Amino acid sequence: MTTEILRRHPDYQFVAICRPGKNQTAQDRVERVLREQCAFDGKDDADQILKNIRVISGDVKDMPFDEIAKYAPFDIMFHCAADVNLGKDPEGKTFETNLKGTVNALEAVKRFQIPILHYVSTAYVAGTYEGLVKEDEMPATGWINSYERSKFQAEKLVREAGIPFTIYRPSIIVGRLSDGLIRKPLAFYRILEFLGRLKSHRCHKLGLAPNAQLEMRIRIKSKTSDRIYFVPVNYVQESISRLFDIPVQNKTYHITGASPVSTRMIEEAVTSVLKASGLVVCENVPDPSEEENLVLRMIGDLIPYFTTKIDFDSSNVRAALGDEILDWKQDVAFLKRMAYSYYKQEMPDLVAD
Repeated sequence: MTTEILRRHPDYQFVAICRPGKNQTAQDRVERVLREQCAFDGKDDADQILKNIRVISGDVKDMPFDEIAKYAPFDIMFHCAADVNLGKDPEGKTFETNLKGTVNALEAVKRFQIPILHYVSTAYVAGTYEGLVKEDEMPATGWINSYERSKFQAEKLVREAGIPFTIYRPSIIVGRLSDGLIRKPLAFYRILEFLGRLKSHRCHKLGLAPNAQLEMRIRIKSKTSDRIYFVPVNYVQESISRLFDIPVQNKTYHITGASPVSTRMIEEAVTSVLKASGLVVCENVPDPSEEENLVLRMIGDLIPYFTTKIDFDSSNVRAALGDEILDWKQDVAFLKRMAYSYYKQEMPDLVAD
């Protein structure tokens, strides 16, 4: 979002708090990510954007308040740091990062008298709720994992802090509509990666090329749904950068789109792109094979996101940006583009011509 906001407002100055990476300073990490993003966007403006960003090396769990003070005063706090681990959290790292990070962001707002907070939450603060979820509501009483629970509690803190806020709730971010490409594959892409590696391994054992047509005969144990809210990354960028410009009114926006896909659509697209017939989702899997058990061990933490019965309302988005912002649709053709683009980028032998 930073790149899109600075393109809309080239006079803005950002102060970014960023953790150093492995063998990378925080400054180097920010520069690398922003250059990659500008290239992904097809823009040659990385140098200009980087001129408007000052970097503080730090962690939201241990906010470097003294360093931040050197750049005060501030007009806006934009808190989007999070640990997006969707699996088990035995050490509480995900929960601590997401909750304590928000506590510290709110402390920064208080210390530096920042008048406005923009906060990136998740649509899945809805947890295990079933039915329509409106944007300014938090009806969940149960959650799938530590990530959801931490974001739910963090969002509640934002709402109760007495600070003017705007909250954004993205769902499952996937590739852009035009070509299916994504710069940083997360979440659903773990499933694509695992299935791709599984097929490649089978082909190797059989002496076949990785892109050969293959009968996989693997059942994935899961309920099905027609309410899987994939959201293209370009829509996330456009909608949040435009909503950022709207006067803050303590509103929440579902960045989910209004075109959910179904389990069967995903199944059709993935099996077609992988040329892996016999790969099916089944609610009951009697006498599972060793490979079928392996599938659940490796990607079982993601399965609940493909069984949800949640409808995400987008009334606030429509009211703020107009119906045309949601005038796009995901279908099997898009899902095929998305899967093909991922494999072409990460495992090209699987989709070689």
